[in-house]
Amino acid sequence: MTAEASGPLAEMPGFVAPMLARLSTMPADQSRWAFEAKWDGVRAIARCRAGRVQLLTRNGNDVSAAYPELRGLAAALGSREAILDGEIVALDRQGRPSFQGLQERMHLRSAAAVRRRAAADPVTYLIFDLLWLDGRSLMEMPYEQRRERLLEMKLEAKRWRTPAHHVGQGDALLAATREHELEGVVAKRLDSPYRPGRRDGSWLKIKNHQRQELVIGGWTEGKGSRAARFGALELGVYDDRGELRYAGKVGTGFDEHEIDRLMALLAPLAQPRSPFTGHQPARDTHFVAPELVCEVEFSEWTRDGRLRQASYQGLREDKPAVAVVRERVQPPPEAAGSPEPSGGPSALPGPPEAAGSPEPSGPPEPAEPAEPASEPAPSAGGLAALVQAGRGVRGGAEVELEGRTLKLTNLEKALYPAIGFTKGQLIDWQIAIAPVLLPHLRDRPLTLKRYPDGVDGKHFYEKQSPRHRPEWVQTVGLPSERSGREIQYTLCQDLPTLLWLANLADIELHPSLSKAEAIDCPTALVFDLDPGAPAGLLDCCQVALWLRELFDQLGLRAFAKTSGLKGIQVYVPLNDAETTYEQTKPFAHAVANLLHTRHPNEVIAVIGKAERRGKVLIDWSQNDEHKTTVSVYSLRATARPTVSTPVRWEEVQTCLRRGEESLLRFETREALARVAANGDLFSEVLSLRQSLPRLDPGDG
Repeated sequence: MTAEASGPLAEMPGFVAPMLARLSTMPADQSRWAFEAKWDGVRAIARCRAGRVQLLTRNGNDVSAAYPELRGLAAALGSREAILDGEIVALDRQGRPSFQGLQERMHLRSAAAVRRRAAADPVTYLIFDLLWLDGRSLMEMPYEQRRERLLEMKLEAKRWRTPAHHVGQGDALLAATREHELEGVVAKRLDSPYRPGRRDGSWLKIKNHQRQELVIGGWTEGKGSRAARFGALELGVYDDRGELRYAGKVGTGFDEHEIDRLMALLAPLAQPRSPFTGHQPARDTHFVAPELVCEVEFSEWTRDGRLRQASYQGLREDKPAVAVVRERVQPPPEAAGSPEPSGGPSALPGPPEAAGSPEPSGPPEPAEPAEPASEPAPSAGGLAALVQAGRGVRGGAEVELEGRTLKLTNLEKALYPAIGFTKGQLIDWQIAIAPVLLPHLRDRPLTLKRYPDGVDGKHFYEKQSPRHRPEWVQTVGLPSERSGREIQYTLCQDLPTLLWLANLADIELHPSLSKAEAIDCPTALVFDLDPGAPAGLLDCCQVALWLRELFDQLGLRAFAKTSGLKGIQVYVPLNDAETTYEQTKPFAHAVANLLHTRHPNEVIAVIGKAERRGKVLIDWSQNDEHKTTVSVYSLRATARPTVSTPVRWEEVQTCLRRGEESLLRFETREALARVAANGDLFSEVLSLRQSLPRLDPGDG
């Protein structure tokens, strides 16, 4: 395969979530793998175009201004445009990465201070992957071929370079990294495509020393030279139920400057109650809101889940606190007996099944359902940092984000009164989920669904973008279906716009199925499965599986997500820029009729409530230029902050088999934990190209 064969010319994507590595052990058959040194720095996606380099962290933050010494990378590329994946590192005099050295760069805010440190202690960008080049995505290419293309570009200079990779030499490289006191190695399957945001076992990290990200939940007072400051930080990780579990403390690895800096960051987060569930730290602990994430090195985990001999390495700003879970070593794929096929870049955590293939005999069981959270989801660490860096104004705060000025108001207002979930927590949720949510909103006309008095109050839909919007909010003019007059729809292109919408109490996000530039061409076919009582979610699972079986027979892949209410929505990606609603709407109607013909006692295809009792409506009418469907990762306006969440087909099967609807109900904390573990399970809906076959409404 060549880059030219990997797809048509397309606009450079705004953000690609980095592919992630699974903590593991050395593969048995090393000949199928390439091995690279694991660098201790900040993961960064570099978008290089028009003579400019934009550096984005793994949660989508733009850190370009913090590293001016890397701007010359654009000139090195000449007229070429590319998306690169790599690590920003601070190298010491021995050429080893120093994360603590990088910490001093990460937290600078003054442009003058950044320039001084860039001149005195410049960073290096270590490039290890090429994702997009001159108008074409290379992500479907095997790693081996992407690496060849990267080496051909000869990106070698003082401030950036392409480190060596070693095919089949994992043991030797791991020994070399141990000798040079490096963190370990990353193993990448030679045939693996690039799967944005996923941790599917195609990439493995094998470490020389145990390291773990942890959430700071409190601190204990120090003695001697640390009197009146902290002696140790009390740490935790989130469990499968979304509860913060105590994981021990860290009291070494700090210098005086770092202690002072941490005290300044912890002071405004003070709270009287412990954020930990279950076992608690010492009684004299000063508790804080669980928003800061640090990294520690340690010797081992004890049987009761505590760290031994922990040493502080630094704060991490590229991961929300609620996504921090305990890393556990998993065997390489072949050791588990189920190597994953290379395939194309998939959004699923396991191997995509071929169309028409039989169901696996024993689908994996999902985790036990989480108990309803006793409190709303915790802060993701973003809002507090924004407010602290901004300035107070009447009724809220004025903050700076990605070069935009944004006023946030009434942050303590309860939008979900039953559990006290506030507007501030809605904004925190949007910050945390933005890396996977924004790609599904970008360039799509958006209908707002606003709840100014919370979910218990009146709401209204708003197609016309509010006139009081900031000048930087983008819109697109489209004719009204009824009057023909032009409506200026909001386009949610970036994080500032997303937070502006949250500040308007736009709880639900309803984008078009098509992009503004081709409004008559949907990028997907959608079926909204809506049960009529006493039918419920389990009945929707059965109908969703029938739909999937039908599309398997047609040679098309389908993806499922919960509606966040009581139903399921099935998406069939198209992305061919040629199929119009004039084709998708009758096709969807024909499919709905076909399922009704096959299962008349369970399925109805008539849009109306008279005949729906005890059946599942397959709502095919959403496939229309003038209609919208709730976005994946959107909150829903129910008593609790439920989320429209992508799910695996195996989970749908298991939910139906067990008869437990709770397996497919997710709130904010659970949805974030799923993203942290699996990446965006719906990402392929944005990229997979498929064409509809001919199907008449009378077919049966």
